[in-house]
Amino acid sequence: MKEPSLRSFVSSILRNLIDGIRDNRLAAALSVIAFLAVTTFALSSQYDERPRYRQVILPDIETAENKFFKTLEAAETAPNEIWRLHYFLIAHQEAKQVLKVVSRRQPRTRDGIRAHGELIRYYDLVTEEMAIIRTEMSVDEKMDYLNEWKSQQELLKPIREDWAAWVMSR
Repeated sequence: MKEPSLRSFVSSILRNLIDGIRDNRLAAALSVIAFLAVTTFALSSQYDERPRYRQVILPDIETAENKFFKTLEAAETAPNEIWRLHYFLIAHQEAKQVLKVVSRRQPRTRDGIRAHGELIRYYDLVTEEMAIIRTEMSVDEKMDYLNEWKSQQELLKPIREDWAAWVMSR
């Protein structure tokens, strides 16, 4: 007895499939129509994930951001230069922590991924700018690092506002 080959196996499956379609024309036609309808609907529907994002992802981001913003506020209102510097250094660590929190969570839709990517980009730039300011501080001890940070923050603000506009719309 001859061993079946892969070619004969595939052709046998195809013959059985064709025979099944020929014997069950109505069921096969309805299956094709259902497949096309569901595929069209699935590819054309627009899922808005903002409610889920606000409920699941946003609370963690807000918690981390609040620590960062409060530390920066503490730096601005600190009673002396040592505390101001201390709070600024802690704020840099908090910005890194926000970046970790933001990077851990990912939305699913194209718009969500784009907007969330903007937030990741914002905190990437925040940590980078704070590191640059810290480096400049080591060279120039008289540098007004808080004002430098504020000016950099104003330049970065539109990036974060783009994300916030997506989250709060609708």
